[in-house]
Amino acid sequence: MEGLHVSLKRAWMVDVFRVISIGDVEISYLLYADDVIVLSPWSLDNASQLIRIFLCFFLASGLKINLLKSKLIGVGIPSSMVTDEARSVGCGAEFLPFVHLGVPVGDNMGRVKAWSTIIDRFRGKTVVWKAKYLSFGGRFTLIHFVLGSVGSYLMSVLPTPVTILHMLEVMRANFFWGLI
Repeated sequence: MEGLHVSLKRAWMVDVFRVISIGDVEISYLLYADDVIVLSPWSLDNASQLIRIFLCFFLASGLKINLLKSKLIGVGIPSSMVTDEARSVGCGAEFLPFVHLGVPVGDNMGRVKAWSTIIDRFRGKTVVWKAKYLSFGGRFTLIHFVLGSVGSYLMSVLPTPVTILHMLEVMRANFFWGLI
């Protein structure tokens, strides 16, 4: 990934690849393990330059970017343009909101609807378990160790609305007391 970092930085420094500025900070990419998010202004030239950078990175390192797993996302760009450009690049098109590394991006996380995946996972787990066949100790163990971890990563990254916390706690209590 260091090689990709150097390639993108050099392309940015010689103005071959343009980046996004947020205030005085210029951001061109975010790296996490083998996941990469490349941020740039929307332009067909920038996209083709990025593909060239990826090709050079592949030739130098032997590590190929899998375009079939890659997505092109245009913020404030008509969906037809995003789809057409993704097709020409050879990757898929994605639209806001989307999920990256388990975190929703581009959604209003203050709304209950945005947390529906966590609520559905809670509900799905409690429906599969049959509370009437478990002891109080068994229910407590499932609630503590399984339900306690569902959504904990997301809740540690984003502020969770009180309404969501209350809904999840009601589901836990209902399961514990055998009301589900």
